Amino acid sequence: MFKKKRLDYLVIPDSSGKSKKQRSEAALKAVKERDIGKTLILGGKNSEEDILYLGKIVEPGERIGFDTFSLHFREYKEIIKKAKKQGKFPRKVKIENISYPSSFKQIIYGILGLEEEKLMHKRIEYSDKTRRPSFIRNLVKKLLC
Repeated sequence: MFKKKRLDYLVIPDSSGKSKKQRSEAALKAVKERDIGKTLILGGKNSEEDILYLGKIVEPGERIGFDTFSLHFREYKEIIKKAKKQGKFPRKVKIENISYPSSFKQIIYGILGLEEEKLMHKRIEYSDKTRRPSFIRNLVKKLLC
């Protein structure tokens, strides 16, 4: 059986809408398909904190696979781009999505999160140093969850 390229890290965002059991199953499936160095389940207060945490442990030239839906992955890409500009994430780290189908809730939440990152935030910092959580994102999250 042909195995996909090696991943140094399989990253499973805690906020990806999956239960712990589903995240474990997704990790096991990915491990069967690939040679994976480490599996990380992130639990930052938001996507920015997750990226800052990753930026401290990954090295240039490594490959990271994100197990999340496509819009959430695009939000991570946007945050990584900003973090690289600020020197908070190493350059030359390859990232890819190990995606799964999005639910309606995830599509709505993903669109809001992606647009929020594109339009409103310039600095990537830990949440205790930054703005209050987005009122719109929290309202939508409460309505959909």
